[in-house]
Order: sequence, then C-alpha cells, then structure tokens
Amino acid sequence: MSVLPISQRSGLDDQASRLRAMLADESDAPPRQQHPRPRVIALASGKGGVGKTFTSISIASAMAGLGRKTMLIDADFGAANADIMLGLAPLRRLDECMIKGFARGHSLADIAIDSGAGFRLVPGPVGMGRPPSTADRQRLIHSLSQLHGVADIAIMDCSAGVSSSVLDVVAAADLSVVVLTPEPTSIADAYALIKSLVRTQGPQAGERVGLLVNQAESRTEAERVHRRIAAVARKFLGLELALFGHIPSDRAVVKGVRGQCVARGGKLKSPAGRSARKAASLLLAQLERQSCTKDVRTDSCAPSLGRVSSGGIGFASGR
Repeated sequence: MSVLPISQRSGLDDQASRLRAMLADESDAPPRQQHPRPRVIALASGKGGVGKTFTSISIASAMAGLGRKTMLIDADFGAANADIMLGLAPLRRLDECMIKGFARGHSLADIAIDSGAGFRLVPGPVGMGRPPSTADRQRLIHSLSQLHGVADIAIMDCSAGVSSSVLDVVAAADLSVVVLTPEPTSIADAYALIKSLVRTQGPQAGERVGLLVNQAESRTEAERVHRRIAAVARKFLGLELALFGHIPSDRAVVKGVRGQCVARGGKLKSPAGRSARKAASLLLAQLERQSCTKDVRTDSCAPSLGRVSSGGIGFASGR
C-alpha cells in the first residue's frame, strides 16, 4: 500500500476544497441575514448495521439539549429510517427536494419536521429508484449553506459504504464521524471508508475525520479499536485519527429502536444516551476549535486538547 504522489494529492485537495466552498458564506455578497451558516457534521460508516442512525439521532438530541438549534438530515439513500426510529410518519421527504431542485417551497427547511426529540428532522428518501446524481449531491451540499438562522448544527446521516454520495458529503463537512463497532469486519470497512475518502477527495478531507465506537463493552475496548485503526491510518495515510467517543452496549437501545421511541422527548438517561451527550459535547468543542483556527490540527487560540478524556471519550493528539 502506498501514499499518493504529491502531484495527485494537489488535485484531490482542490476537489475537496471545491466541495467545502459550496458551504462557505459568500464573503463578497451583501449580508442576507445576521446568522452564519450551520456547522455540518457528517456521520458515516463503512458497513451497515453498526448503529449509525441511532448514533445520529442521539447526538442530534444531545446537541439540542445543549442549546444548539439542531437539524438532522437523513441522507441515507439506501435505507433511510430515522423517522421510523422516532415513530414518525412524514408526508414529505428529501427526495422531494432533489426532484424539485431545492426550489422555493421545497428546501430542507420547508420539509423539516419536529422529531419529538428536541431537533428538526429532514426525513430521508424512500423509493427514489436511482442513486443521487452528481447534480443532486452538489445541490444538497449547497442547500446546507442556506440554513441561515434555521439551524446552528446540521447533522448528516449518510449511507453506509463508500459511494460518491457518501464521500462528497463527508468531504464537505466541518467534521465527519465514522461509526464502527469492535467487530473485525466493521473495523476493516471503516478503514476502507477513510482510505477511499483520502484517495478520492484528498488528504485534507481525512484530517477532519474521527471515530466513534458503538456497542463497545468498555472504554478499554473502544480505545483498543481506536488504536488498531489509527495505527494503520497513520502508517499508510499519514492521518492522526481522533476518537470522538464510544457508546456502550445497552439493552435500552434495543428497546427504544423496537418501540420506535429513540430519544423521545430529548431524554438520554440510559448509559448509551449519557455517552452520546459526552460525545456531542466534545464534537461541539472540536467545532469551536475549528472556528478559531479553521484547522483542526494547528490551534493557535486555545490550548491543545491533546487527549481529552471524559467518561471514556477523548480526542487523539494531533501531529
């Protein structure tokens, strides 16, 4: 396994930069509103069945509980089901926005509904009959910059795997969280996702990526999983992967999913819910560091987090 030549990396850096530019405020345009665009957090996974949507819902609810206006966009084009976990029956979905080109009356803000868990939900597409086109993905990314005043935080629940619809959103996000479990197949697929991101979007896209270990038996197990994948990423991709948190195995999660009442009322009282709150707090702290320096790895306005640990959750030290 080899690292991309510098000449190829430069082109990929430009590609990732163009995607992120879609989210940037137009600095030379007259101010339309007093509110900045929301910060975007993408949750992705190398394989399905790792609890990514549950994690997305829990973190969205936790951030809302911390006083942030939060919107969760179910961008899982293969199996959107956040609304099902929340016990909702939406009449409008993300595919409507795509079909109508995110026109007036068909924007993310127009179709977002109350989740019952403290945040707004954009229900995911069902039965689109085709994968999202490049134009669909670009319009979706650009539409996030139009949520001025509607949301402080926009969380994207991406599809599992390494499709273009996943990689484009992850590359454009301010932070990306790869959700995995301690299973060897999940670890391998999580690394494959990160590798694909770096190879297709450039190394800069990988610098904003971290891990969240779900269904961990203990903090020790989560840290062991992190060390294993981080060592490979460091050696072959030149990345220092952060550990954004771990969520323990919890029977309350199974009960909540089966009962379609995940995070109902914004209550996160189970061990898994408490861990989600800690992960949300650390993600917000990381976004705050970015806002100071626009660079996760070189912070000049706050002391380095190094490896902050709180209840089994911490950041990996930067290079």
